[in-house]
Amino acid sequence: MTTKSNDHISLDTYEKQLDRIQQFFPRIDSKVSALFAVASAQIAAAALNLSANDLKLWWIAVPLVIFLLLAAWALLNLYRCAFPHLDGGNASLVYFSEIAKLRESEYIDKLGHISADDFKADVAGQIWRNSEIVSCKYRYLKSATIAEMLSLIPWAMVLAATSLSHGRIPMIG
Repeated sequence: MTTKSNDHISLDTYEKQLDRIQQFFPRIDSKVSALFAVASAQIAAAALNLSANDLKLWWIAVPLVIFLLLAAWALLNLYRCAFPHLDGGNASLVYFSEIAKLRESEYIDKLGHISADDFKADVAGQIWRNSEIVSCKYRYLKSATIAEMLSLIPWAMVLAATSLSHGRIPMIG
């Protein structure tokens, strides 16, 4: 798409785009919380149904190890999603991580003296950086979701095997 040389995007348009990107963060984080709750509940249910003697039985130990590896992978990716790398935004007056490096008076002074074009460029850089972070968070969330879905099979096998071994219905809560 080409634009005329006298067409300029307003700062308001930049800020609206930044707001759009930032709206993805709570969506992702709510899914992280839900997936963490599911993974924690699965681990707790498996632990409630296991006894030390169960670990000697291969038909319980093998699915348990597979389940725990998948659960660990899911939890690692959920952690990475919840706490992404925040590097970047060098000397930005918009990026919170860079703002926090300044003293309050220094930030106020720099913000008061920045040109409109430089500020728009800074906001554009923030849009790009937030997009990078959101993309990274989605990759981690996807990996955690896949691991969590795959863990359902060995988890169910552990519950079924311990149920047969103990002669009772599995405890879920």
